[in-house]
Amino acid sequence: MSHHPRRAFIVSHTHWDLEWYEPWSRFRVNLAEVASRVLDALDGDPEFRHFVLDGQTAVLEDYLAAVPTDSGRVQRLVRGGRLALGPWYILPDEFLVSGEATVRNLLRGHATARPYGGVQKVGTMPDSFGHIAQLPQLLRLAGMDSFVFTRGLGDEAQELGWLFRWQAPDGSEVLAVNQCDGYCNAAGLGFTEIWHAHTRRRVDRELAVAKIDALFAKMAERPGAEPALLNNGCDHFPPQQDFAGVMDALREAYPDTVFHHGSFADFLAAVRETPDGERPLHAGEMLGGRDHLILSGVWSARLELKQANEFCQGLLTRQVEPLCAAAHFLHGDPWPAGVLDDAWRDLLRNHPHDSICGCSTDEVHREMETRFARVRQTGEQLLARLLNRSTPMFATREADDRITAIDVANPLPRRRTEVVERMVVLQPLGYDLDNLRVVDHADRPVPFRVVRRRFLERFWGVDYRAQLHATEQRRRLDDYLEPFADRFVGGEADRDQKDCFLELEILARDLPAVGHARYFVTDAPGPAADEDFTAVTAQETGNTVELTNEHLTATLHPDGTIDLRDLATGRAWRGLNRLEDTGDVGDQYDVCPVGEAVTTRAGTAGLVSATDLLATAVARTCLTLPGAAAADRQGRSDDLVDCPVTVQIRLAAGGRRLEIATTLDNRALDHRLQAVFPSGFATAEVVSDGQFHLDRRPLQREGSAGWAQPAPAEWPQQDFSLLADAQGGLAVLNRGLPEFSTCVDDDGTATLRLTLLRCVGWLSRDDFATRNETNAGPTLATPDAQAPGPRTAHYALVPFAGEPLAGGVKIESESYRTPPPCHQGVADGARPAGGSFLSQRRPEVAITALKRAERTRALAVRLVNLSDRPLAETLTCLLPVLEAEKTGILETFLEIDRDPVTVTHGGRRVRVPLAPHEIATVLLTFAEEDM
Repeated sequence: MSHHPRRAFIVSHTHWDLEWYEPWSRFRVNLAEVASRVLDALDGDPEFRHFVLDGQTAVLEDYLAAVPTDSGRVQRLVRGGRLALGPWYILPDEFLVSGEATVRNLLRGHATARPYGGVQKVGTMPDSFGHIAQLPQLLRLAGMDSFVFTRGLGDEAQELGWLFRWQAPDGSEVLAVNQCDGYCNAAGLGFTEIWHAHTRRRVDRELAVAKIDALFAKMAERPGAEPALLNNGCDHFPPQQDFAGVMDALREAYPDTVFHHGSFADFLAAVRETPDGERPLHAGEMLGGRDHLILSGVWSARLELKQANEFCQGLLTRQVEPLCAAAHFLHGDPWPAGVLDDAWRDLLRNHPHDSICGCSTDEVHREMETRFARVRQTGEQLLARLLNRSTPMFATREADDRITAIDVANPLPRRRTEVVERMVVLQPLGYDLDNLRVVDHADRPVPFRVVRRRFLERFWGVDYRAQLHATEQRRRLDDYLEPFADRFVGGEADRDQKDCFLELEILARDLPAVGHARYFVTDAPGPAADEDFTAVTAQETGNTVELTNEHLTATLHPDGTIDLRDLATGRAWRGLNRLEDTGDVGDQYDVCPVGEAVTTRAGTAGLVSATDLLATAVARTCLTLPGAAAADRQGRSDDLVDCPVTVQIRLAAGGRRLEIATTLDNRALDHRLQAVFPSGFATAEVVSDGQFHLDRRPLQREGSAGWAQPAPAEWPQQDFSLLADAQGGLAVLNRGLPEFSTCVDDDGTATLRLTLLRCVGWLSRDDFATRNETNAGPTLATPDAQAPGPRTAHYALVPFAGEPLAGGVKIESESYRTPPPCHQGVADGARPAGGSFLSQRRPEVAITALKRAERTRALAVRLVNLSDRPLAETLTCLLPVLEAEKTGILETFLEIDRDPVTVTHGGRRVRVPLAPHEIATVLLTFAEEDM
């Protein structure tokens, strides 16, 4: 027995998947048993000194809900240093949730553990499928300087060893601990198979010694083997059986090794007896699969979950919180802490790696849909109530109901111009409907178009005035139009007795930042609007449609492909959005393409609607696909099914983006649909929006011979990816489509492929090449993951000149994913409109949070410098700021060397210096009387 270290730290733990191959309710019954055994072991076995409750406090929350009488015992053990909680609320997949969601995860983890004695200040993430580049900075900003992990390293693992420095793009470093053989390396000691830890099998102490001997030998093959970290636990594991006997056997077998049973913090203290500076350095994200499976197919499994998540994250962080903060500080509205807290809890409980990844059972993911629905309902209702307070739906006198107001909110911290669609309901109050105007709050006429008008009998059901978006208004109205046509729908003849439903397009210019504009629909005489905008034109030629505004010309072909021209630069692209479908014999964890690609055939293309403010065109085509994978799963079956496809494009006056919605009526199994975008120019890298960072990656992955899992062709993204050369490029924005790939075509130019849909039928299989014929979980059928029926993907194209941030790609992406919420009300009792609560200036800076601080009466603003240059952002505030300070992400002061913020211009401006790639949380305190 050679290779043994001088010191070995045994850290007992359980990795608790809240839901996975069983739903949450079943696993929680098991949790009640396992956690009780943990507490009993800590109280009853003198040798059993410490236990880590998986690094996520949701486990504690679930346990105490099941066994509330153990609350005092938990508190005593945590405060006594025996039981470790957190620092996370849940263990997420870092690439499939926003960076801001990761911050809220840490905030909630700390808050949940605080009454029981606080969290372990160790960045432990045992099973996340890779790690984002900015995680070291986030950990440091949460007061942690270490990171314990399993997955993500490539060939660099050999040189880095088990202990190294990991550096974020801003230069922040943590001590990284790569767990040799993973987080279960010393699990189930003394059993022939580690899952016997769940049974009544007797412990064989010689087997325990042999397992540790093999682990010591493997550790010795790389640097950092001293001291040794032995992870005594695994998925849903109880405490080690015969713990004292196993420890005695190890001490007898290795008399020169000191075995400590303790915490990660104990292990890290011993590691740091050697200065960190002497260890190798690694920078950037971790997405390699050399030692452990990276499971990249989760980026496209069950895309409906990713789309719902993107919507819900944006609803809370980009809409509800900013607008509620403005109402709170400007008008004294109560901050909806409890309701928002519940919404974030539901959202975060959909973020564990087995949940948001889409690699669990159908039952689990149906429960996730319910949680997402609760978040959406809560967020939208908060917005609706807030906008109703801003513009009430009823005046104090009935006669004043005639003054119809439309509030258009802009939750983003930049002024913007949008063409807003709105269905306005005018009561039969004697309007001159043929001579309507739209004016703003200063009585200035505004360009608008009446797209359609209907006269409808009032019917018990929906108050369309409170719906936030025209799409929802139309969807709800359509429910009534056909089944109640005989009594609900009227014509022009009796229009004076019925409500008039006007479908309007309004050119909402210069919407205030984190504020709202107000427009009035009036029949009062007055000047016409100044039509000083470049009109959208739409032209049908043969079987194609061409849409043009001042920035773009887009041509939609009958097979759904698009030609695009940037009118400012003259740059043009042909054959964009080519739809290609290939077979997929993988599972929810990984893609395995088979068969030849199938593309759409020529269909029809035509206009849906067109005014000079907004034009929409659609191509209707078909994909004729093999019905499923072949019986031998080496290709696709011979039977064919027709899957109808629609590609809809939308172009607004003044818009710099072409919006696309592609719908496939999916009638096939075992396949993946991608939209292909050839750039037409050569470049060496693809740039993607990530978590507090723009990720720059090679077009083609390097070789991965001998890896546990070969490197995939795909990459993860958040809100957009782009290809560019020295002159500029083309960005592909998306709403909840996290997977893309790139390639170099035969002519040396770069092409981007965006995954729109992936359909597989198994949680895990062990019979395909892209995971080296290994399983990643139980082999369970998951028919819902085949995504049957109509499925829609939303994305957009943005050409740009020069550098992408300066070219406004991030700004355009934020606007695309945040359509302005609207509300119809009256002028009586309305709050003042037109003011910007808070605005920013720099295109290189993103604001990811704008909310009331967690524990003080301050406004918390989180910013990130996405560039590699130092700069200063200026925040302009409607209220005077008394104090401004940078804090960590937990909104507490940290001893971190950061340039301080300064307040100027009588408190109306806050200057925030930002180092390259710096994430800054700034707390702004306003005058008390203004709150």
